Amino acid sequence: MMMDRKKMLVAAMIAAGLLFLMVGAILVDVSRAAPRPGEPADAVLNRADLANVWGPAIGHFGIFLFVLGLVAASLLIEDMDVFVRLFLLIVAFVALLLVLAGSTTIFG
Repeated sequence: MMMDRKKMLVAAMIAAGLLFLMVGAILVDVSRAAPRPGEPADAVLNRADLANVWGPAIGHFGIFLFVLGLVAASLLIEDMDVFVRLFLLIVAFVALLLVLAGSTTIFG
Protein backbone atom coordinates (compact mmCIF):
# COMPACT_ATOMS: atom_id res chain seq x y z
CA MET A 1 0.00 0.00 0.00
CA MET A 2 1.46 3.32 -1.06
CA MET A 3 1.01 6.50 0.92
CA ASP A 4 -0.12 9.58 -0.90
CA ARG A 5 1.90 12.79 -0.88
CA LYS A 6 -0.05 14.49 1.93
CA LYS A 7 0.42 11.59 4.31
CA MET A 8 4.13 11.38 3.54
CA LEU A 9 4.53 15.13 4.12
CA VAL A 10 2.71 14.92 7.45
CA ALA A 11 4.76 11.91 8.56
CA ALA A 12 7.99 13.65 7.53
CA MET A 13 7.07 16.82 9.46
CA ILE A 14 6.25 14.88 12.62
CA ALA A 15 9.40 12.76 12.34
CA ALA A 16 11.61 15.79 11.63
CA GLY A 17 10.06 17.63 14.56
CA LEU A 18 10.80 14.77 16.94
CA LEU A 19 14.32 14.47 15.53
CA PHE A 20 15.07 18.18 16.04
CA LEU A 21 13.55 18.01 19.53
CA MET A 22 15.85 15.09 20.37
CA VAL A 23 18.93 16.87 18.97
CA GLY A 24 18.10 19.99 21.00
CA ALA A 25 17.77 17.94 24.19
CA ILE A 26 21.05 16.17 23.46
CA LEU A 27 22.84 19.50 22.98
CA VAL A 28 21.52 20.78 26.31
CA ASP A 29 22.57 17.57 28.06
CA VAL A 30 26.04 17.65 26.49
CA SER A 31 26.52 21.20 27.73
CA ARG A 32 25.86 20.08 31.30
CA ALA A 33 28.63 17.47 31.28
CA ALA A 34 31.32 17.81 33.92
CA PRO A 35 34.08 20.17 32.72
CA ARG A 36 37.64 18.92 32.48
CA PRO A 37 40.18 20.38 34.90
CA GLY A 38 42.02 23.22 33.25
CA GLU A 39 39.42 23.73 30.55
CA PRO A 40 39.97 27.05 28.70
CA ALA A 41 37.55 29.93 29.09
CA ASP A 42 36.31 29.75 25.51
CA ALA A 43 35.25 26.13 26.04
CA VAL A 44 33.19 27.24 29.04
CA LEU A 45 31.54 29.93 26.90
CA ASN A 46 30.84 27.40 24.14
CA ARG A 47 29.29 25.09 26.70
CA ALA A 48 27.07 27.92 27.93
CA ASP A 49 26.08 28.72 24.33
CA LEU A 50 25.00 25.11 23.83
CA ALA A 51 22.84 25.22 26.96
CA ASN A 52 21.31 28.65 26.50
CA VAL A 53 21.15 29.21 22.72
CA TRP A 54 21.62 26.28 20.37
CA GLY A 55 19.92 23.51 22.31
CA PRO A 56 16.69 25.39 23.04
CA ALA A 57 16.60 26.96 19.56
CA ILE A 58 16.83 23.60 17.82
CA GLY A 59 14.40 22.07 20.30
CA HIS A 60 11.84 24.81 19.78
CA PHE A 61 12.15 24.44 16.01
CA GLY A 62 11.52 20.73 16.51
CA ILE A 63 8.42 21.26 18.61
CA PHE A 64 7.20 23.77 16.02
CA LEU A 65 7.54 21.14 13.28
CA PHE A 66 5.86 18.56 15.52
CA VAL A 67 2.86 20.80 16.23
CA LEU A 68 2.66 21.80 12.58
CA GLY A 69 2.71 18.13 11.57
CA LEU A 70 -0.07 17.25 14.02
CA VAL A 71 -2.25 20.12 12.84
CA ALA A 72 -1.55 19.24 9.21
CA ALA A 73 -2.47 15.62 9.91
CA SER A 74 -5.78 16.60 11.44
CA LEU A 75 -6.63 19.03 8.64
CA LEU A 76 -5.21 17.39 5.50
CA ILE A 77 -5.94 13.70 5.98
CA GLU A 78 -9.65 13.31 5.29
CA ASP A 79 -9.99 9.54 5.66
CA MET A 80 -9.34 9.59 9.43
CA ASP A 81 -12.06 9.31 12.03
CA VAL A 82 -13.36 12.59 13.43
CA PHE A 83 -12.34 11.69 16.97
CA VAL A 84 -8.80 10.86 15.87
CA ARG A 85 -8.57 14.25 14.20
CA LEU A 86 -9.85 15.90 17.38
CA PHE A 87 -7.31 13.97 19.44
CA LEU A 88 -4.49 15.16 17.16
CA LEU A 89 -5.61 18.76 17.60
CA ILE A 90 -5.71 18.32 21.39
CA VAL A 91 -2.20 16.82 21.41
CA ALA A 92 -0.96 19.70 19.24
CA PHE A 93 -2.56 22.21 21.63
CA VAL A 94 -0.90 20.58 24.65
CA ALA A 95 2.48 20.61 22.88
CA LEU A 96 1.96 24.28 22.07
CA LEU A 97 1.18 24.98 25.72
CA LEU A 98 4.49 23.32 26.65
CA VAL A 99 6.31 25.74 24.37
CA LEU A 100 4.46 28.74 25.74
CA ALA A 101 5.15 27.68 29.33
CA GLY A 102 8.89 27.96 28.70
CA SER A 103 11.76 25.76 27.69
CA THR A 104 12.19 24.44 31.23
CA THR A 105 9.14 22.23 30.68
CA ILE A 106 10.75 20.70 27.60
CA PHE A 107 14.34 20.18 28.74
CA GLY A 108 14.12 20.21 32.51
